[in-house]
Amino acid sequence: MKKNKINVLQILVLSFIIISPFLKAQGVNYVGTSVANFLKIGLGAKSVAVAEADITIADDASMLYLNPGSISWLEKSSATFSYVQWLVQTNLSYLALVLPTDFGNIGFDIAYFGSGDIKETTLLRQEGTGRVVTASDLALGLVYAKNLTDRFSFGFKFKYLSENLASVSASTFAFDIGSVFVTSFMNNMKIGITLSNFGGSLRFEGNDLLVTQVVPGSTTNKQVPAILQTNSWNLPLLFRIGVSTTALELDNYRLGINYMIVDSRDYDVRHNIGTSLQIYDLVTLRGGYRFNYDEATFSAGIGLKTKTDFIGDLLLDYAYTDFGRLNGINQFTLSINF
Repeated sequence: MKKNKINVLQILVLSFIIISPFLKAQGVNYVGTSVANFLKIGLGAKSVAVAEADITIADDASMLYLNPGSISWLEKSSATFSYVQWLVQTNLSYLALVLPTDFGNIGFDIAYFGSGDIKETTLLRQEGTGRVVTASDLALGLVYAKNLTDRFSFGFKFKYLSENLASVSASTFAFDIGSVFVTSFMNNMKIGITLSNFGGSLRFEGNDLLVTQVVPGSTTNKQVPAILQTNSWNLPLLFRIGVSTTALELDNYRLGINYMIVDSRDYDVRHNIGTSLQIYDLVTLRGGYRFNYDEATFSAGIGLKTKTDFIGDLLLDYAYTDFGRLNGINQFTLSINF
């Protein structure tokens, strides 16, 4: 066990050394340079309620979104559905499935972001052109995770990403990696590390880029067809490292605390802290706070768990997040462990 512990710590340190140069160069401002920003939205009411501060052990399929390395600890099959009424009347839906196997756990998830109908406006027709367009984002993920030792797990997620706006679209492939290390101190404190959205870039193409231009200097106003040129933009690369442990445990009560650091190429380092109180393995009260975010601050929520004979464990979770000057966000998640 001692040898395994040393090897795991070496892996964690080496991972950080390798990953750090990809995040951002010193002194360069990358704000506003990432696409597919729906990937930054927290999913899973259980995680969101503690300010997304827990990226360690999963007890349902919802953790597949944050840390693919955590789902190897699931001993039962699990399915999760989550829905968020997001800012400015947009919405985000998430579905995940995890299946244990003899050679590790496999998982699949899909996230879909929709804008609803948008009335098109232009500089010349600011009251509207009469055209209605939509914007949407899609992420499809396939995950494999395995416990390499009784204390260390590793997971890999390969995903397809696409964005659509009116009649232009872009797509690419990317991957996430994640791990969980269970220590032997501080009530078996857990350490989680993830790197998300590492891979390709997005470049829009489509019919809306086909335009007609007047030839400069032409006396006849001759028009020629043209194609607007677009650039490729990087995905929001996210590096997370977090710890979680049990602060207090009595016969029917358990108090957990979580802390996470998030580093990204397009904003400053952020800090998340959360706590949860589990009562009789039936009800869990949760809360958390985010530091150095633009609007999002505190979150709170509740989780209910019940065992059934016909479908397995049924979990219903709710989370509320305060967004300061914007409206608060409600999120609901339904999970089944079977």
